[in-house]
Amino acid sequence: MGDSPERWNPKIVKSRKPKSPPKKNSRLGHLYFSYDQNSECAIIDEPEEYVRPVSGYVEFLIEDGHDNAHEGKLERGTVAGRFDASYINVENSLVNGVKLYGVMDTYSAETAEIYETLFDPHTDELRKDVKELLGDVTFRNILVINRVEILPAYRGMGLGLATMWNIIHRHSAGCGIVALKAFPFQFRAGGWSGRLRDLEESDWNKKMGYDPYSYTMEFAHEKLIFHLMKLGFKRIGDRGVVAISTSMQYPIPQEILRWVHRSVLPEPEQR
Repeated sequence: MGDSPERWNPKIVKSRKPKSPPKKNSRLGHLYFSYDQNSECAIIDEPEEYVRPVSGYVEFLIEDGHDNAHEGKLERGTVAGRFDASYINVENSLVNGVKLYGVMDTYSAETAEIYETLFDPHTDELRKDVKELLGDVTFRNILVINRVEILPAYRGMGLGLATMWNIIHRHSAGCGIVALKAFPFQFRAGGWSGRLRDLEESDWNKKMGYDPYSYTMEFAHEKLIFHLMKLGFKRIGDRGVVAISTSMQYPIPQEILRWVHRSVLPEPEQR
């Protein structure tokens, strides 16, 4: 999926408590998203063939010394986080007679919960209250954001919001809804508890410094919802699911302006 600026109608909004980047990180360079090689390919086995993974790492492009910087050359810098999302091709699944619940339930427990919150299981159509809350939903396909993680040294700089904004901007073409299960990752099974997939995952979680005792789950959840609402997400039901319609106008939180390319920013209003 490519960029779709004609569908993206951003507006800048001021957050109540924007955080300024630490001075020590003021020369980090340009934000860069490095994609996993398999993120461009759909999973082959049915019903997962209707899911295209979108995953990778949040990095910085650092100017490589004065000489190379003068020549405009950049090299990849430090990894600051990672992301994972799923483009669910609802249109193709329904055309081929594959139930949407089968697609989303097979992929993960979180996507199954998102389905149960958004859709009527008898018709595979959006629930009436969801339509009323989200407004116009033009397409059936769904972009699900599974995970955005920022390493401790780079938190408080708006990178999490900037990463989510970038995922939506670049990968929501053809989708009617962007949704996610808003649940702090440190409280998820396997996120901190030790039930990890492999040594690499274990090492990453150590770097993330997950500690479910630093905040109560309720406080962490409300804090996450607060930040998601800056991007226009709305609560759907009582299971922690939030969503936005891609046909609506999206805000750009003030704290991520430095990470958003000027070409997608709205023109300043004429006085």
